[in-house]
Amino acid sequence: MSTLVENLNTRRLRLLLAVLAVALAAAGCSFSKMGYDALPTLARWQINSYLDLDPNQRDIVDRHLNRLQQWHRHDQLPEYGGFLRAVDDRLRTPVDASQLRAWRGRVDQAWAAFAERLGPGVVELAPTLRPDQIARLRQRLAESNDKYRDTHLQADPKEREQARVERVVKRAEFFLGDLDEAQLRDLSTRARALPASDEAWFAERVARQQRMVALLERLRTEQLPRDEALRIVRDALATMWESRDPQRRLRIEQAVVASDALAASLVAQASPRQREFLSRRLRDYAQDFDVLSERTRTASR
Repeated sequence: MSTLVENLNTRRLRLLLAVLAVALAAAGCSFSKMGYDALPTLARWQINSYLDLDPNQRDIVDRHLNRLQQWHRHDQLPEYGGFLRAVDDRLRTPVDASQLRAWRGRVDQAWAAFAERLGPGVVELAPTLRPDQIARLRQRLAESNDKYRDTHLQADPKEREQARVERVVKRAEFFLGDLDEAQLRDLSTRARALPASDEAWFAERVARQQRMVALLERLRTEQLPRDEALRIVRDALATMWESRDPQRRLRIEQAVVASDALAASLVAQASPRQREFLSRRLRDYAQDFDVLSERTRTASR
């Protein structure tokens, strides 16, 4: 189940562009264009690959994933569509880093609601886990961290810096379309000047994984009363993105502030064509959310 959390919110751990926070408000459900309906199947496959579920556990996961998506489609997607349109309207006037921070606050609210609904599934599944499944989970997380190191923590500082630049450029082009040569040069220069935070983000990633594994192990071994277990799980999920190391928290906050400033500047300098590209991107996502949520309302009539 921690794998589901990882995948639904992985973007939260990366340098964000101006309106990436908006897409994040979907708490991972910007999968709409790639098949929102298939999300439970994908999540089920990922959870099974980390835990090697038995038939009873697969039934638990299936029930909770289906309920989670039904709730999310019916109650959350309509809000996301409205939020995206409001952001698109706001972007027609100048925005600064403080506006991006406010949008990120909306992302936190979306995650809080999601975490509340995710809790019962964790509480039901965790006590059924076997020691070998916990060991498998640790191994798979270690493997995923090795891959992360390869792409984010290259030994050569120049290679690491270039990889960071390429990620920033790729995300900029996702929202703004093609950048001209002058924009690419400026963005590359400013991306290189961002605070070096890759190590801090990775340390947070590992610490979060360790907390989640420890939580599953506690629920497995202590067999707590359901109400107590649910309270513990919901508290853990609600605060999972909060760094517990003061120095790392400061480094990450500095990186986020610098990233927000870069993103706001990038949007301010966007050409009319790029602004139209951005607007269309946001409106397309909003329409996707509307269609998906309307399908649920129609089926329930």
